[in-house]
Amino acid sequence: MAYQVSARKYRPGTFKEVVGQPFVVQTLRQGLLQKRLAHAYLFFGPRGVGKTTCARILAKAANCENLTPEGDPCLTCPSCQRFQEGRALNLLELDAASHNSVEDIRAIIDQVHLAPPQGRYMVYIIDEVHMLSTAAFNAFLKTLEEPPPHAIFILATTEKHKVPPTILSRCQRFDFRRLPTDTIAQHLSEIARKEGVEAEPEALFLIAAKSEGGLRDALSLFDQLVSRLGKLTYQGVLEALEVLDYEAFFQVSEALRSLNPEEALLSFRRYIAKGYDPTMLLMGLLEHFRHLLLAQEAPDALGESIPPHYQKQYREAAPTYSRAFLLHGLDILLEAERRLTFTRAPEIAIEVALSKIALLHQALQAPTQPTASPPTGTPTPTPQKAPSSSPTPSENTSPTLIDLPQSLHDIKKKS
Repeated sequence: MAYQVSARKYRPGTFKEVVGQPFVVQTLRQGLLQKRLAHAYLFFGPRGVGKTTCARILAKAANCENLTPEGDPCLTCPSCQRFQEGRALNLLELDAASHNSVEDIRAIIDQVHLAPPQGRYMVYIIDEVHMLSTAAFNAFLKTLEEPPPHAIFILATTEKHKVPPTILSRCQRFDFRRLPTDTIAQHLSEIARKEGVEAEPEALFLIAAKSEGGLRDALSLFDQLVSRLGKLTYQGVLEALEVLDYEAFFQVSEALRSLNPEEALLSFRRYIAKGYDPTMLLMGLLEHFRHLLLAQEAPDALGESIPPHYQKQYREAAPTYSRAFLLHGLDILLEAERRLTFTRAPEIAIEVALSKIALLHQALQAPTQPTASPPTGTPTPTPQKAPSSSPTPSENTSPTLIDLPQSLHDIKKKS
């Protein structure tokens, strides 16, 4: 048998196998069990989270002859077998990205009143429905509102805001969410076991975090890394994906906290020399400061995309940073990110930001020296000429801090 990618080989065939969409699965199951199927559904959400998969399972279950008590298709009846083998005549899939004209929709309108050649329902799945033209949407309105009893329309899109409100109002809408990182990592672990691939849990967690909530992206990345590495180790996946480990950002932030801008800048230059994108380094450092602040104020709110052992490290390191240092550091990094959109020297913008943050820790600790107002009626003393030689600073005055700015506004103004 020809090789199949994991996204196709392990595509769910029942609602029980769908990963990370409990609300959608429960609602569709109850509708099937209670025989309360709508005539039109709209599935919307990010790419690779199961919209088309759930549409096919719903089409299969609606025509199943022996629905399970849980509301899943049985996979053994003739109708389910036809769906499984891709030869069901009562399922029509249309890719609106390439078939978006009014003529394509009219072809569906002309045949929708014909009885299905097989099964109880004729199911129409229109993928990327937001790509339909305005004329196509208008031609589709009446049929979508009052289709014949044997017709079910399932529309899928990644951009719900581009679908006209007149279409939205005629559909039952289901919001497909991004999958949690740990859920994707657990699913990858099961697939690695079935495929006989040796994989470290940290490596699978890194792949899941890189996929940004899309299971299809995670499976594609998994296949690619297995082809390249064979055995999936954390260090191997880290190098293959060309991403920086959390230790790199801990190293930079520790140098900034310890008033060592030279070490922070040298670390930054080393990563640039290795070919890392400056923008990626800035975004990583921005996320790092955010994680430190969350670890201080709300440890339970730490991003679930962080591996568990690094979550512990963030909680242990966070108390060594002052809250003001982290807040102002985030503000400086956000300003650097804004500058990157129009600067031709991104490396310089980031180096300036690092130098500002290194100065920030001293500035926040500098003593304030308020000037007292003289009492009312007291004559203002005449200023005297300063002596030619500078006075010797007292032992309690730090010459390092005496000229430092007192606020973040002053830091920006002096820079």
